[in-house]
Amino acid sequence: MQIKHNDTLIASIGDVLSVAQVAQFLTANEIDLPINELTFEYSQGEALEARRTAYIVESDPLFMEWQYDQTESSKQAWLDKVAEIKARFPFPG
Repeated sequence: MQIKHNDTLIASIGDVLSVAQVAQFLTANEIDLPINELTFEYSQGEALEARRTAYIVESDPLFMEWQYDQTESSKQAWLDKVAEIKARFPFPG
C-alpha cells in the first residue's frame, strides 16, 4: 500500500491499513497531513485481499439478507456496498 499526497509518495507500507490505522501511522511518524487529502494505492494482490476481507465482513451479510427477504431495497443495499468496496480498494491503473 502506498500513501500519497498530491501525487507525492508519503509512505510505502507492506500491509493494507484502514483509515484509522493510516491516521495512527501519520501521527506516530509526525506527518501532519489531513487524511482527506491523501490517496491510497494498492498492488493487485493487496486490493484483492482487502476486497475479500471487506466482502466477508461488510457485503456478505447484506447478500444473505437479500436472499432471505428478496426485496429490491435489500438487493440495492448489497449492490451499493459491493460498489463501495471496489471503489475503496481499486486495482492498479
